[in-house]
Amino acid sequence: MKGDAKGKPPQPQHHDYQDPRAQHAAPPPIDDQMLRNYLADSLPPGDLARVEKALRDSADLRARLEDVRSNREDFQLHTLGSIWHRTRLTCPSRQQLGSYLLDALDPELAAYIKFHIDVVECPYCQANFADLKRRQSGPPSATTTGRRDRIFKVVQDLLGEDRRGS
Repeated sequence: MKGDAKGKPPQPQHHDYQDPRAQHAAPPPIDDQMLRNYLADSLPPGDLARVEKALRDSADLRARLEDVRSNREDFQLHTLGSIWHRTRLTCPSRQQLGSYLLDALDPELAAYIKFHIDVVECPYCQANFADLKRRQSGPPSATTTGRRDRIFKVVQDLLGEDRRGS
């Protein structure tokens, strides 16, 4: 028996024969779970390379990947907008809110804070602002009163010394 025209050896005719190239089972198909694992960067290197190659070769698989991406539970978890919102990059500090309440800010910053509280309605800043307003309008605490009295006494002492020296 000679090989076929391509030079391949003839295959035995019994059913026990397995092609040595088929010793490894065919890799599992790329399903949605594998795509989720790909997006989570939790695939072993061999599967990762296989998925990336398949994505380069198949527009249908790329479309499926986008479907999987948009239907994930953590969708938009790592978008610029969600990170911006989560870290409150546009929120004024509590000190700036207090200065706004005392009308002691640059007009541009005051306008921004007004916009942030009234138009954007940032719940974090609204809560801070409400707390600052409540503290400002309430009776002074014992700590505040004691601090004010100590400062007043120090100022009186300093002014008293100046008067004695003149």
